Amino acid sequence: MTTLTRRAFLQEMQHQQIDHAKALSDTRLQSVDFSQIITQNNLIQGTAAMTELFRAIDELDVNGSYYSVNLGTSTHPTAAGQAIQAIRELAHPQTDSPANPSQSPQDKAFQTAFGQRFQGSYQRGTRGLKVVAIQYALGRLGYLHDLCDGSFGGRTQQALKDFQRAYGLSATGIADVATLQQLDHHVAALDLRPPVLKSRQKPLDYLSDFQALGLPNITIDRRSENTTWDSPDVQRAYAEFIGHYWEVLKTNRVEADCKALALFFMDQFRKKVREDTMIELPLPRSPNGSFRQQNWVISTRHRTRGFFSRVADAFRRFMIRAGRYNYKAIEKVQSLDPEHSMIYGVNVKYPYTSADQVARAATTIIPWHNSFSNHGNLRKAEIPINQLQAGQIIFMDHTGDGRYDHTVNIIHITRDANQQVRQLVLAVGSFDDVRDSLAATQVTSMAMVNQYAEEVVVDFDERGLITQSEVTYSSEPDYLVKPRYHAENTLMEKKSGGKLMVCRWG
Repeated sequence: MTTLTRRAFLQEMQHQQIDHAKALSDTRLQSVDFSQIITQNNLIQGTAAMTELFRAIDELDVNGSYYSVNLGTSTHPTAAGQAIQAIRELAHPQTDSPANPSQSPQDKAFQTAFGQRFQGSYQRGTRGLKVVAIQYALGRLGYLHDLCDGSFGGRTQQALKDFQRAYGLSATGIADVATLQQLDHHVAALDLRPPVLKSRQKPLDYLSDFQALGLPNITIDRRSENTTWDSPDVQRAYAEFIGHYWEVLKTNRVEADCKALALFFMDQFRKKVREDTMIELPLPRSPNGSFRQQNWVISTRHRTRGFFSRVADAFRRFMIRAGRYNYKAIEKVQSLDPEHSMIYGVNVKYPYTSADQVARAATTIIPWHNSFSNHGNLRKAEIPINQLQAGQIIFMDHTGDGRYDHTVNIIHITRDANQQVRQLVLAVGSFDDVRDSLAATQVTSMAMVNQYAEEVVVDFDERGLITQSEVTYSSEPDYLVKPRYHAENTLMEKKSGGKLMVCRWG
């Protein structure tokens, strides 16, 4: 039986487009839910739309993984296999360029950079804000995966060639007037808002409408008189829930710090259990500690609730300068685009609660032991990976002072035939102090904090050593901020005295 991974599907569909109406009318795709898929000019195209399309097809699959589908064989394809075959037949290169594009820039960034009319040509070696506008357009269209730094280098040149090739232009790698007009036409038509912001619902209501989001029902054996977090059925259901719900959070670009992301998974699961089974799960607690129920603080680009969103706003209102080394691209883009916000979807915060409080309220499954130390071997995780289960949480004490200050969620585990872990999918929430990269000053204002979320996939060999680690999703575009996380800051602690423990809710 042939397997297709999500990564391979996205690579195959890069720079391809699918007619939405034709897909809806194809009998092989009648069981696919297209309601959450973002379209542009009645076309399914781009990484976000293709990712959501794969997720919809995965709902037809029964292989137990959210990151691959079984296609079956050429003579006996599965339902997912039939859908993939239909998509492949419907897909065609992106070539819908207008014959007479507008002579005047339509996109805000292009308007600021070029004024009333495109002129000149830009190529490798060119620098300046006009190059930033070109890079920003290429990034939003999915061609550039490098920072909008205003320097026209090799990656920008290749991205431009890819765009030109996809839209039937001469692939020179030079941004002449015709290319600029095509870039402007396509980027001005984009609507990059996630579904939660398009819905016009309150964000928390939208993210809690589990039936509309397509989450499967939770089943728990209620023959026991006292169903708690410690019940095996509850632990199993939680592991399944976060696998599905993480895809929802990614699609809607939900951002949070580390403990808030873990708590959001937990709190939404409690709602889902109550809705499906009428079981009221309490807040987790342990003999080591507990935390209080708080109301979620929800922020969006139009209602920031004090969170960092724009460089200029932070300085004007709070005299806070964005001095962080990798925020230069953001500063340049925001000088061109007055509508750009660093809150891309929904920002969630659980107030008055620290990561250490959450760690103490969780039930420890694997406590720290000095034998876990990798002694500087960055290929060795500092937790026993073969004992891990989906739904567990890794807490990290960075300094060894006994306070846990970082949290990692285990979303999915792939094991080989010998039940050895070969891949971990991790969900990480975090924040930057936008003033600097030193983390040496105390955060006293939300205007200093830029929250985000990332997915880290770590691969292991048969000996349990790390072979690869990469960020496969970030709530923030990679053309503005480089991803921050990898195996070294999710599965180990490099600082002297630091330690990790593995917990579950209980």
